[in-house]
Amino acid sequence: MANLRAIKTQIKSVWNLKKITRALEVVSTVKLQKLKNQAESLKDYLVDLMTIVSTVGRYHSIFGETTQSVSAKKLVVVISSERGLCWGLNSKLLRKINKECGKENVEYFVIGKKGLEYFKRVGADIVWSLAVGDNFTEETLLPLFTFFDQALTSNEYAEVKLYFNYFKNSMFQIPTSVELFPFRQEAFSQFLEDINVDIVEPEIGDKDLMIEPDVETYMDELRRQIRNFVIMSAMVQNKTGEHAARMIAMKNAKDNATQFSKSLKLTFNKARQWAITQEISEIVSAKIAIEG
Repeated sequence: MANLRAIKTQIKSVWNLKKITRALEVVSTVKLQKLKNQAESLKDYLVDLMTIVSTVGRYHSIFGETTQSVSAKKLVVVISSERGLCWGLNSKLLRKINKECGKENVEYFVIGKKGLEYFKRVGADIVWSLAVGDNFTEETLLPLFTFFDQALTSNEYAEVKLYFNYFKNSMFQIPTSVELFPFRQEAFSQFLEDINVDIVEPEIGDKDLMIEPDVETYMDELRRQIRNFVIMSAMVQNKTGEHAARMIAMKNAKDNATQFSKSLKLTFNKARQWAITQEISEIVSAKIAIEG
């Protein structure tokens, strides 16, 4: 009977686990759909922004930015998840960072608890960390934008790269990097290709355009807005990939719990049948012994 009691306890535990994973799957599914809509809105904003750039004929002029820093330091901005239970989402990204960045002259700005835990564990040089929930806004990332602007103004870094997980579909999240400084056309064009954005230059004819207050101020502000957009888009992509990965992981966990529960019930029924058969055999044997 002790064995039957243990199996019943195990069945109950697996059933509770199934209910938890089912709830997590539903929550991740809802959040995934919401973030997909946000990602589409960001794409629309980028198209409008780049249309403005193309309208004034300055698309190629915003690139070719050169660094004046005498420092060899690199800044790596890492976007990771705040919670686990999302397959190898973070581990694949961290392996890519370790492979490409090395350990010399590298400083890290880490967004997300999981990335922060890892870089603390390996003793990396963390200059700042930021915790971002699911309902984040541009104001939430203000510390990063401020730090980034100050670093560029003081020419503190020779290179700045952003690492995040790009959401391709619900099954695939791809570790991706974008170069934020120096601002090169090849890197930005690759980013546009990754997020499936096509920029069509409008025809403005012979219209006169006025840029205020001056072209240089316009270019600096444009680069700043594009960089902020790339960071914001990367956050949305990473969050979308996180919920997609968690949704699939919880679905698999729920399915495995269902199968395991069926297996345990079968084992329980076999054990109960064996116990009943044994009791009947003992009663019959005792009756025969008494009558004999």
